Amino acid sequence: MVGINRKLALVVALFAVLVMLFILTNVASASGQTTICVDGYVINHRELAVDGTKISPQLYVEAVSANGTYSATVDDNGYFKFDALPVGSWNFRLQLPEGWEGIVPQAEIAGVAETGSTELDEQDACYRIVFKIRRVFGVMVVKWEELLDGTVQPGVDWEIVATPVGDPYVHPEEATTDVGGQAWFTLTAGTWQIRETLKTGWTAITPSQVTLNLDQYAPAGAMDPVIFKNLEPPCKSEIDVQKYGYGLDVNGKEIQLGPLAGWQVTVSRADNTMLPITKVTDGQGKATFTNLPPGVYTVQETVQAGWEAMSDNPQTVIHKDCEVTPVRFENKELKGELSISGRKLLKAWEPPYQGTVVGLPGWVITATLVGTDVMTSTVTDALGNYTFSEAQLKAAGIAFPGASVEVSEEVRDNWISVTPTSVTIKFPYPVPSNYTGATVNFTNAEDPPVATGRSAAAGTSASAGGCRARIVVHWGETLARIAARYGVSVGSVARLNNIRNADLIYAGQRLCIP
Repeated sequence: MVGINRKLALVVALFAVLVMLFILTNVASASGQTTICVDGYVINHRELAVDGTKISPQLYVEAVSANGTYSATVDDNGYFKFDALPVGSWNFRLQLPEGWEGIVPQAEIAGVAETGSTELDEQDACYRIVFKIRRVFGVMVVKWEELLDGTVQPGVDWEIVATPVGDPYVHPEEATTDVGGQAWFTLTAGTWQIRETLKTGWTAITPSQVTLNLDQYAPAGAMDPVIFKNLEPPCKSEIDVQKYGYGLDVNGKEIQLGPLAGWQVTVSRADNTMLPITKVTDGQGKATFTNLPPGVYTVQETVQAGWEAMSDNPQTVIHKDCEVTPVRFENKELKGELSISGRKLLKAWEPPYQGTVVGLPGWVITATLVGTDVMTSTVTDALGNYTFSEAQLKAAGIAFPGASVEVSEEVRDNWISVTPTSVTIKFPYPVPSNYTGATVNFTNAEDPPVATGRSAAAGTSASAGGCRARIVVHWGETLARIAARYGVSVGSVARLNNIRNADLIYAGQRLCIP
């Protein structure tokens, strides 16, 4: 019996030893699990650290994977760190506070900025990530007009400009007040000068410029509006001149050409108590004469060569009070088949086009009526050809006998102008029946040539401020066309310029090309 008990005790002891070994093996395996370190900073639009402790609740970053979710707070230096994450695929997320939006990764205001899942393998150093965010403020400007009788009304169509102070990362913003006298801006944190453009004759009651200090750590919520108030100018009368033209079609039938730009109109007083005022009609064929005291006025146009007057010239206007009087001048074009055409050519440095020229497509060519800001533009086709048809030039008010027109090519960075970038042509008067229009060609060579290390030069340009080139968007261009022209992706251009909708750009917009 004693022997049996000893054997039983030995079996029990052996079993206990095996259990202990199993537990120790699992513990050793768990403690030996491979982990990684991930850290980074939360920075603002100026690349300065965001103090996570000044935001309530305190900023924190989440690391999310199949192994679970971990969080790390953002300290007063914008720093966060995950000391021991299991090796694997991780997605890092930052819940944005109210009034903040994500720049990189992109995220809406008060949304979640996510890096997306990334496989992180074992390495000695910490993986480093970044969250770039910015605080934005909705700033409302209210414009009031005080009338001469002391009443007030909303100020409509007043130009308001918001200019950043000492912040190279943002640009001035412009807005125009609506029918309610309001204009809205979305501004980043920092110091801004809000300025109204004072209209002629109006007197500022409140300062025309104020300074706003927008603290990125300020609590979210509506702000008090910026108020501008101006006094109405004394009452004056006005003469609105409309210039309209007619021509002949191929069948000799009279047709309407539309408003004519670039025509001189002079207003003078019959009593000679005012110096004559001469203006030039704009792109809509209009010339406006304002601030005229009551009296009798003579309105006279200067008939250009190749045209004849169809309406009375001069015309008399009598103003007994604060009135607005329209005056219409009509003219008929005597003759003219006027057009401008040409080619945009590349002078190549290297084979296969070395020593020859080839047409350049997608190049903007502009025709401007000399002495005015009246202009029209077109784009070269696949062969580098462009044409300003008579119809297009007439629609712009440019095509008339004797007109001087400056034809200009689009100037792009890193291109050498072999021929002048602007050429002024003059349409003849009278226009011969066999006149086929003016021809203006432009030739460029890309600078630098491939042999001098174009790619190296381009790389240097790209590193200087992040832009290889800075361009202005022209009418009819798309982001895809611009990206293809510079050999970059649409996404890279959109990201660099903070464009959320790649299908939404506008003429006059300035873009940085990576």
